[in-house]
Order: sequence, then structure tokens, then C-alpha cells
Amino acid sequence: MKTIFKNINTFLLIAILTAIITSCNDDDSPTATLSFSRSIYILPALGSLDVELRASVAPETDLSVPINIDGTAILNEDYEISAKEFIIKSGETKATVTLTPKNNLTSDREIRLSISPISGYNLGDKNVAIIPVEIKEHIMYSFSTTYSRMLSSVEIRVELQGEISGSKYNAPTAISLPIEIDPSSTAEINTDFEIPNGMAVTIPRGSRQTTFTVKIVDGAEDYAGKEAILKLKVPNNDSELYYAGSFNSHTLKLDQLRFTDMLGKWKPVSITNSETFTIFTDDEDWVGKLPENNNPNDYLEFIHLDDGTDKIIPHLSGDLKNFFGNPQGHKITFDHIQKGITDWATYEEYDVPYFIISQINTNFSSKSVKLDDVFVGLDKIDDNNIIIYFHQYEPTDFLKQAYDKELGNEFDIDIFPSFFGITYTFTRVVE
Repeated sequence: MKTIFKNINTFLLIAILTAIITSCNDDDSPTATLSFSRSIYILPALGSLDVELRASVAPETDLSVPINIDGTAILNEDYEISAKEFIIKSGETKATVTLTPKNNLTSDREIRLSISPISGYNLGDKNVAIIPVEIKEHIMYSFSTTYSRMLSSVEIRVELQGEISGSKYNAPTAISLPIEIDPSSTAEINTDFEIPNGMAVTIPRGSRQTTFTVKIVDGAEDYAGKEAILKLKVPNNDSELYYAGSFNSHTLKLDQLRFTDMLGKWKPVSITNSETFTIFTDDEDWVGKLPENNNPNDYLEFIHLDDGTDKIIPHLSGDLKNFFGNPQGHKITFDHIQKGITDWATYEEYDVPYFIISQINTNFSSKSVKLDDVFVGLDKIDDNNIIIYFHQYEPTDFLKQAYDKELGNEFDIDIFPSFFGITYTFTRVVE
């Protein structure tokens, strides 16, 4: 019997000692953990990303947790990281580091961040963060056209296009493209022409295109016929993202129109902008009514008199005599260049040299005559072809319904040319 009690006592003693030892071991093993707030993040192509580490128990002093950085993405090439350790402040339970995309142009790359156990803390269930890296797209920059003729000033359009997003691309921030003058230019910057807003063009945030102005310098001389070749250069910031498009250069021909450059006899050819009238007017208002019926021998003679007077003398028997009605001639003088007239058939803008011509029949009619001085546009295509823009008249025999409806029979020089102006080509009479 004594032996049985002795064995029981021995067993109880062993059990008590085991419990004490186990309790001591539990006190030595930390119950606090460290864990990322998420296992999966995504580093956006633009902007930045905060990665958060959490402690289940706030430390009594600042706690440094080193970060193991791995993955297929290359540090300081694809991205940057603000620190290589988390610092959890005393009494707090969270800390962050910031990842910022850099030259992240290669697809299918990711970042792997992990942590190791440190004194007083075990690892939680989220001890690794996987971060796929979104790629930036390459951006093409380009002029919208390669050539402009400049009589006084011109607006030049510049645009961006995403390699992936195409024409849907919008600049996340303002993007500045430097402008360079090609050394082969015959026109000189600030002598013959100028760029008022400086040698860079800025695409505003949220857009993909803009325009900038180039103008002939006030008082410039002997610039007619010279050319300025403008080139776009890669932006200074994030230059590796950008590449030049097909229209990386734009040639500006500086020009000057003088009446004496067009002396001679000019035969009417055709109206070239009648498509505009199909957009804004009914057929019955203009089809078969435009001043297109001219006789084979009709022509206008441009002359310069010894007293310095310029005149257009009509030799007409067709429809154009309803405008140019004085067989003795109409005095004409240059007035100004009208800018930004819209051709609705092509949705392009153009500038026209405006002259004042005297005692024209402003009704452009065989039945109704009203004489007045009006604006008429002249432009030279080449030595053998010119354009006359009939941009001021009172529609009477044609386009009258639309004119009365849209303008209320009140002429407006800023509106009328785009909707009711007639573009008429003439060719030189060879004698």
C-alpha cells in the first residue's frame, strides 16, 4: 500500500514539474505578431503605393523591421522604395513604406516583399506581400501636319498618342515638349518670325493635344519666301517614355501677298467650297443658283496705275458681272488678314488677305443692285492660279433663305465667311 501511494506522489510531482516547465517556456515565446495588411498589392503605372505592416501589440520603443526585397521587378529601374525597413513607432501598431514606379516599361514584372521574425514578435499569416507592377505605355508626340503657310500668324497643333490607349490617351500631368529650330531654316527666329510663348509647347493635364502660335515679327522685312523648320524634342522629364511620331518636323513658309504679285488677266474656273452649303442649307436655296455660269471669254484684269492705284477691271458677260459691275474698274486696296476662318467641309481653319474693293454690287444679283465698298479676299496659289473669296455680300438670288434665318439679314464679318462665303478659283489667261 505504501508503495502505491509513493508511486502516485511521484507521478503528481512529475506532472506539476512538467506544468511549471511548460509555463516557463510559454513565457519565453512571444505571442505578438507582425503581418502585412494585405498579401497582394498592385503598383500602378503612375502614382505611388503605400505598403503597410501591422504589429498585433504596440512596441514600448521604436521597432525596426528589415524588409527583404525580391522579385522580377528591378529596384531603381522599374520602381523605387522609400525605405528598406519598417519603423513602428513606440505605442503605435502600423508603419508604411512607399513604392513609386520609375521606368516600368517591361510587362509581367512583380515585387516580392517579406519580413523575418525579430525579437519579441513572430510572423503573422501575411508575412509576404506580392506586388505586380503595372507598366507605363510609351507615348508618341507629333505635329498634326507638316506644313503651314504663314501670312501673319498661324496656329500649329501638337498631339500625343498612347502606344496602348491610342487617341484616348490623356496626359496625367502637364507635358512640356521643347521646340527646336532646324539649322537649315532660311527664316531667322526673332528677326523674321517669333514664337510668343517661348520655345516649348505644353500639353495640359487631362488632354492629349494643344496649339501654339507662330507669327511674323512686326516690322520684319524681306521675309517672303523664307522657311522656318520647327522640330519637337523629347520632354526633359521621363524622356524614356516618349518617341517621335511621323510628323516630328513642321515647315512654315513665310509669305506676303501683294496685289502687284497678281497683275494680269484671270479667267474664272470654279467654286470649290459648295460642299459647305450641303451641310447648312437646303438644296433649293442654292443648287443651280450659284454664280457659276460664265462665258468662255470672261476674265478679270488686275492692273497697277502710274499713280499707285490698283484696280480690277471686269471683262464679263456671265454671272460674275452681277458682282463686278463697273466696266471702268473697281479700286482695290489691302486692308488686313482675316484669321481663323473655318472651312466646314474640311473642318480646317485658314487665313485670308482681305482687300477693300470699291462700288461692288453687294446683292450679287442681276435683278437687284446695291453699290458699296466691301471686303474681298485674294490669295495666290501659284504664278498661274489665284483664289478670290467672296466673303461680303447680301444673298439675294442664292442662299437667301439660310441667310435670313441664321443671321436675320444682318451681315457679320466674323460669321458670314464660314457659312456663306464663296471660294472661287481663277487661272491666268495666257496671251
